[in-house]
Amino acid sequence: MSISLRKLAARLIAAVMTVSAVTAANAAALEQPVAVLSSSLNASVGTVLTSDEVTTAAKAYSRAKADAEAQARAAAAAKAAADAKAAAQARADAEAKKKAEEEVKALATLITAPVAARSVSYSTDYLATDAIKANATALGNYKLTFYCPCERCNGALGVSKTASGATPAEGRTIAVDSSIIPLGSRVYIEGYGTFIAEDTGSAIKNSKIDIFVSTHERAEELGVQYANVYLLG
Repeated sequence: MSISLRKLAARLIAAVMTVSAVTAANAAALEQPVAVLSSSLNASVGTVLTSDEVTTAAKAYSRAKADAEAQARAAAAAKAAADAKAAAQARADAEAKKKAEEEVKALATLITAPVAARSVSYSTDYLATDAIKANATALGNYKLTFYCPCERCNGALGVSKTASGATPAEGRTIAVDSSIIPLGSRVYIEGYGTFIAEDTGSAIKNSKIDIFVSTHERAEELGVQYANVYLLG
């Protein structure tokens, strides 16, 4: 009997033994599987496998089956992990896209919405968003001072108009160096919000902004501050 035929016979015997172990009703046959199977095989192929060969074949078949099942489980687990990772990445990408769209929309609102008069004070509500940092023009860290309509701040009694011709309003008007920030520009001062460059001043040069407030007491109270400044448009 050729080696290949003996291997084939061994696989067949192992399969028969596996089925017999579950379904056979004859206890005597189960106690001597080798003799019974060897007789059947001898009648079919003209030779008999030894008990050791049958045992070795059965063990090899069991190992191969176990290895195949283990590989199938590993492949299924790897696919499940890959699918879960892809789904998580898709969710993260969708959330990032939605956040970016919301920030761009918020920035557009800052550029187009009216700048209403309000009380000026530092607030974390006015920290620069990622959209502002990414899309506006960063001018750097500026020195902030505060002025009011009084003679001490302006050298004249009362201020009715700014350099741009607008009536100054707290929460909207700032004085700038117009060679850097053109009059009419919207400016975002981190910690203070959106203002419009409406005024100038002889002492307002380079990286300095003067923020208009309603009274001299408030100007003195706010003192001198420093903040990052962004040109919105």
